[in-house]
Amino acid sequence: MPGPDIFLSYNREDAERAKQFAEGFAAKGLEVWWDVALRSGEAYDKVTEDALRNAKAVVVLWSPRSVDSRWVRAEATLADRRKTLVPAMIEPCERPIMFELTQTADLSHWQGNTADKAWTGFVADVCDFIGRPAERPAAASAPLPSLDQLTIVVLPFANMSGDPEQEYFADGISEDIITDLSKVSALTVIARNTAFTFKGKHVDVVEVARQLNLTHVLEGSVRKAGNRIRVTAQLIDGSTGAHVWAERYDRDLNDIFALQDELSQAIVAALKVKLRPEEKKAIEDRGTDNVEAYDCYLRAWTVFRVGMSGNDTTLGQLRRAVELDPNFARAWQMMAITARNMALTQPERAEELLALCDDAFEHASRIDPHSAVAYSARAAQLYTIHRDWFGAEQAYAKAAEFARGIRYFEDLLKAVFLLSVGRANDAAAEFETYLHVDPLFLPPMYVGTLDSLRRYDESEARQGRMRELGLANEITEAQGLMRSLVRDDAETVRRKLDILLSASPNPSPVTRSMADEFDRPEAVVAMLHAAFDDPRNQSTQDMMRLAVFAAYYGEDELALRCQRRAYFGFGPQLPMHLWHPIFVRTRQTAEFKQIVRELGIAGYWRKTGQWGDFARPLGDDDFEVIG
Repeated sequence: MPGPDIFLSYNREDAERAKQFAEGFAAKGLEVWWDVALRSGEAYDKVTEDALRNAKAVVVLWSPRSVDSRWVRAEATLADRRKTLVPAMIEPCERPIMFELTQTADLSHWQGNTADKAWTGFVADVCDFIGRPAERPAAASAPLPSLDQLTIVVLPFANMSGDPEQEYFADGISEDIITDLSKVSALTVIARNTAFTFKGKHVDVVEVARQLNLTHVLEGSVRKAGNRIRVTAQLIDGSTGAHVWAERYDRDLNDIFALQDELSQAIVAALKVKLRPEEKKAIEDRGTDNVEAYDCYLRAWTVFRVGMSGNDTTLGQLRRAVELDPNFARAWQMMAITARNMALTQPERAEELLALCDDAFEHASRIDPHSAVAYSARAAQLYTIHRDWFGAEQAYAKAAEFARGIRYFEDLLKAVFLLSVGRANDAAAEFETYLHVDPLFLPPMYVGTLDSLRRYDESEARQGRMRELGLANEITEAQGLMRSLVRDDAETVRRKLDILLSASPNPSPVTRSMADEFDRPEAVVAMLHAAFDDPRNQSTQDMMRLAVFAAYYGEDELALRCQRRAYFGFGPQLPMHLWHPIFVRTRQTAEFKQIVRELGIAGYWRKTGQWGDFARPLGDDDFEVIG
């Protein structure tokens, strides 16, 4: 008898995910059998077995629950014998050992988006398998959006002052325009990291628009001489390269705020977008009327952006800014963020810097109680410094309430928060939401999240893209090494070790020794144990590197000792690596559970019911780690 195109095998607890697969296949014209197709009065076993035996493809949805199901295992075994098995992983898990060598699509991140590349690729593979024509994803970029989907990038304005020290001012004008336009609900504005990829380059505007899928590009220049400033700007049609609007503004420096208001509103008018009253008010809010305080803020922001964490120069400029204008909330916010970041890297000054951080947050919140940035920054402080995961979640909820759709770089730390508490799929979704408006930004944190979800092909592609753009560094190459250790490909591990050593300005003795002794496991293990108390290795990064190598060589007890010292021995640290697959074995120990409790993560799970992807409750006061 003819059978369905696809038999869907899954555990009943995964019914909602199974429904997404069934609907996705049906949308492609494929006939799907799953047990909701049973009609009243039909014999379950007979109908199911007939469909299973006659299906052209059996798609097994592996999860921790289906792995434990004897029915799913039996269906997978029969499909494997009949060579109709096409498995997919919908949640990180250890598959039954007999299926570990079967090629399995990783769709653990997929939540029903039929445009998702992993999903469209999987559907195409299933169609090939059953002999149906497939609609494979097109290699070309998507067409430009229609004019009711206005999308714009603000290229960094050129510094025409003839003075390199004025670069900060041109960058500040560019970033303020990005911020202003982001407050307009009818516009999608590409974020600064992607926009600044083109800084200092001669670009083909139409090619940039095609690459980023834009309708418009804004470019311009700034000339600052004494107390005079000239700003020129051109709005360009992304599809033709034609000028839509252009203007030049000559002003006294004291009129800089009025100039920025006029410029932003002229751009909006040229795009034929009508501002809502609250949007017009938001654009006109510069945070300060003091030009000198604003100048200090721009200088601080430039140093902060280049160094990412800030330093005493940044703090000095910000202190001067709030001295000139005590009600400059944005300066207080940046001071708090800078002090927090410095406290993480300068433990000897932690008490002083954390006190400054708290004081700056109090000022910022009192001046602007509806600031999304302030709440996001406060959330990051709560979990990075105080490990108050629940408080951080509440602060993020407030940030979302006041964000008005704008995405800030500080929002990326929410993804770090989600990964730290084991909500890796949620973290990936948060990164992907942000990267929608910052597509050329390639944060190493996102690569680590993909690795935690075992989406290795995607993380490898991201890392390759970083190398192409010259953004690869010691952190990203260490992630690549961890990925190869999980895959246990000796040749790749050796190659990645060499790449990491080349990318490290001062390679750690542990990494160098491991590279030298890689073919002598006994010597490496002895070296790892000796390195634990070696004064040269007493930092969070060194301990985490030791933990990774110890886990690779099966030295689980040492790996756990290294993790404990990394998280508790050098001040507050982010526990993102807890959920990396390299530690899948150590996560099954009582000591690992104790570390999770002491970090406050287990308490967060219990209090919120958000158990994430790697844990589930046991009774009223215990939990088990899965995956």
